[in-house]
Amino acid sequence: MPRLLDRMPFSDSPGEMFFRGERIRVRPNQILLWIHVGNQRARDPSPAAVPFPVLLDTGHNHHFSIQRRHLVEWAGLQPEALAVLGAVRERGQRHLLHAANLWIHTNVRGKREQLVDRPPHLIEARAGIAVYAEGDFPRRPILGLRAIAENEFILTVNGKRREATLRTRFRLW
Repeated sequence: MPRLLDRMPFSDSPGEMFFRGERIRVRPNQILLWIHVGNQRARDPSPAAVPFPVLLDTGHNHHFSIQRRHLVEWAGLQPEALAVLGAVRERGQRHLLHAANLWIHTNVRGKREQLVDRPPHLIEARAGIAVYAEGDFPRRPILGLRAIAENEFILTVNGKRREATLRTRFRLW
């Protein structure tokens, strides 16, 4: 069964990493994964897309949430280029849900910032991705439990080893 996260380490202390010249603080117990965003009509990943760091948050009830700035600067997409599927209301504000698919890039086993050289795996976000105006939420793009459940992935968190594994339900031959 293909692993999408392969023993991705997470720490009990704060850390940092750099992406596109931007310092990214990683708080204790945050699980990172690497994703790129594409148009929902595209069934194949873009070879030119650059994956960016995303937080895995099982307490987040949307598929995926991202600030407009990160969508533009990191994903290279303008929200206006993505169809609008609806809206959500959160923190007293209305945020549009845009038609997009997500592509997860597998990490090298036990490494947070090294990726395996193979094509990424599709994560369908049927209800769309929430795009927020620039502000304090979300600080980093977030992949929520809804994406894991609706794509029938299996998430395992090993607290003793401080690592997470995400895999598909079926073998892909």
